[in-house]
Amino acid sequence: MKIKSTFLATISAISLFATVQSEAVEIEMGVWQPGSVGNYRANPIGDFESILDNYTLGKSTDGTWFGTFCIEKNEYFTPGDTYQVEFNDGAISGGVSGAVGGKDIISKGTAYLYKNYALGTLAGLDYGSSSALYNLQNAIWYLEGETRIGMNPGSSFSSFIDIAMNGLGLDLSGIKSDYTGNQVQVMNLTSRGGTLQHQDQLVLVSVPDSGSTIALLGLATFGLAAVGRRRNKK
Repeated sequence: MKIKSTFLATISAISLFATVQSEAVEIEMGVWQPGSVGNYRANPIGDFESILDNYTLGKSTDGTWFGTFCIEKNEYFTPGDTYQVEFNDGAISGGVSGAVGGKDIISKGTAYLYKNYALGTLAGLDYGSSSALYNLQNAIWYLEGETRIGMNPGSSFSSFIDIAMNGLGLDLSGIKSDYTGNQVQVMNLTSRGGTLQHQDQLVLVSVPDSGSTIALLGLATFGLAAVGRRRNKK
């Protein structure tokens, strides 16, 4: 049955991501090169490789790495090095724009652009063009307050800003406001046992789904709770 298969797939995906979040996650980082599909390359290691299933066009043709974009312009990583990853809704330290309460939550516009980039639904993006990908990176930096470049109709990244506003039905201040969803998250990169921070990157942790999956999850939670109650009564 379709409902049963959807249910099992959903439970499996949640289980995989819960495992990833509860264990040490590592990723190898790289920069753009011919054949890349993002401004940066991220090669997930071990259980974290399951994250690649969320990507449609925003990953390599052999499915070994996904494209990503940074949200902190004043922090760095070394291409080819491996880093520990923690998931968050914002950048730790906050980059150029600073942080509130220890982090800088990503904007609605950033989340919208990256989600559609990952799913291959970002209108007009040439995935094989380094300049187009860099323009998208500049749009994300702009939305995160990481650049002093002004945005005007002639800006190289203004088309992406327009796409975000039209897609979300918000004005400029609206797409710069804090993202409250959970499909797009931030990879906080660290090394030396988590003591040294590096440039934080974006990741798509879940794929948009219909309300039926949410209903199934609610049913699953109820069922598991019922089983637990029956066992406790024995």
